[in-house]
Amino acid sequence: MKYYLASNDLYVEMQSSVFKQIQLQAESEYPNENGGILIGRYSTDRHTVHIEKIVVPVKKMTGRTMFMRNTKGMEKVWEQLAKDGLRYVGEWHSHPNGSTKYSSTDLATMVEIEKEVSIENPLLLIVGVRSDGVSAHTFYCYKNNKLLEYRKMIDLRDLFHGLQKQMLASLNVNREFIGHPGSKGDATEQHWIEFLRTYLPDRYKVDKAIVIDSMGNVSEQMDIVIYDAIYTPFIFNQDGFMYIPAESVYAVFEVKQDVKGNIEYAAQKVESVRKLKRTSIGMVASGKSLPARPLTKIIGGILTTTSSYCNNETIKAQLKQLKGLQTLDLGCLCDTGSFYIDYNEIIPDSISPTNNIEDNRKYIEQVYVSREVNEIKFSDKEVSLFTFFLQLVSYLKFIGTVPAIDINAYLKAIHVKIDEDI
Repeated sequence: MKYYLASNDLYVEMQSSVFKQIQLQAESEYPNENGGILIGRYSTDRHTVHIEKIVVPVKKMTGRTMFMRNTKGMEKVWEQLAKDGLRYVGEWHSHPNGSTKYSSTDLATMVEIEKEVSIENPLLLIVGVRSDGVSAHTFYCYKNNKLLEYRKMIDLRDLFHGLQKQMLASLNVNREFIGHPGSKGDATEQHWIEFLRTYLPDRYKVDKAIVIDSMGNVSEQMDIVIYDAIYTPFIFNQDGFMYIPAESVYAVFEVKQDVKGNIEYAAQKVESVRKLKRTSIGMVASGKSLPARPLTKIIGGILTTTSSYCNNETIKAQLKQLKGLQTLDLGCLCDTGSFYIDYNEIIPDSISPTNNIEDNRKYIEQVYVSREVNEIKFSDKEVSLFTFFLQLVSYLKFIGTVPAIDINAYLKAIHVKIDEDI
């Protein structure tokens, strides 16, 4: 639990277990007030207070609108805290059936406390408590005869832990209650699609689809295709299948219940997309004519709910065996961890991207042919979705925008040509 005072660049960090103790203390005296002493340590730069425990006063007086404490007789407590490297950092008390806004009495008390303990910026924590438990809490810092309010910061790790638990719960329900393998697979794919649709920026679209090129070649049906939402000029829907032009594709993924036995299969499906013939033509951006952009990589990976392998070494060995267009970039095994593969890509000087589309095709193919695994890195299982998602976003950011599609290359199939100038 972390709090921030922007005006003074000050932070408070409090262990969840400490707040749990405060919560129990506040609720135990309801409808009377209760309170105690905050104990912790300061960071080296004095910008952060780390609260590590609370001390219950030996003597105290409580009432519905008052709390008073006395620290006499606690000398041995202070001595032990000092030996542990801890010290007094502030006060806390509850407001039964009230807000967490400080009162004039609270401010006056902090003025006296600063004189008594001789520390800079002592803290005040006010906890709102009702008949059904603690409802809110607010940290204040006493400074220059004022109580300045901290803002609670978001713990991204907790946020993504919650997201991961929610996602895993949905995936596991599918496995437990959907008996038919095909139906189970469809439901799992849909959960992944909805997850990516929800959290990826709006410039990306996510669907189950078949990828096509201007020659009429098609890929295998891909469980997840991430493609451009702005520069995709057409999408076909026929006989229940969605067809997306290869030029619009950023990434493709195979979705399985378990990773065991499916890495090579996923690689073959990714290859079916990468080997399609993509076009690229010049375009106008911000009023300036730009030459045809070199073809970009197409991200490929695998997404599973579980891994039946005893360890990740088996998975790493299988990933290292993949070559060329079958190489995978990243994946997520929800109950095991996410992974990404760092490649060495050594491309001969004789092959380089140019304004010529055939040169571009040779170049991007050579990128995959030259790939040698440098490192395969797995995340902790507790943050598998978190790290997979951020790694995916990083790769997408590196790609930027897909090359502009040559629409006339597709129109050759119906012997039509459009004028692309105005």
